[in-house]
Amino acid sequence: MKLDARQSHYVLQTLLARGKVGARHVKEILRDWQKEIAALRERLATLEELGGRGAAKAGRKAKAARKTVAKARVKRRLSPRVLALRRQQGRYMGLVRRMKEAEKARVRAVREKKGLPAAIRLALSLGRS
Repeated sequence: MKLDARQSHYVLQTLLARGKVGARHVKEILRDWQKEIAALRERLATLEELGGRGAAKAGRKAKAARKTVAKARVKRRLSPRVLALRRQQGRYMGLVRRMKEAEKARVRAVREKKGLPAAIRLALSLGRS
């Protein structure tokens, strides 16, 4: 089925009015469209570099395309509480990784009963002996 621009517009407006397509879906498609264009530009710049002619210009275009893609990614900031919990979890896992199975079971039991800080203290004491 091929639609011209007016027909596509009418169909989209009708679907939106009937609630068959949400504005969220349209925004997702448009966002993905921009990402795809940026990825294609980057790939094209890479291919132009391989061609040899205008390599410097192509390199600048590739760098600009990478910046565009990097800007599209959103890095979410974690709260201090979540960062502290992740740090604790990493410390715990790092300590438990090198233990024997019996020691791991003991530390795991302490973690379930008394919590992560107590389990870390036990793991540190077991590691020293």
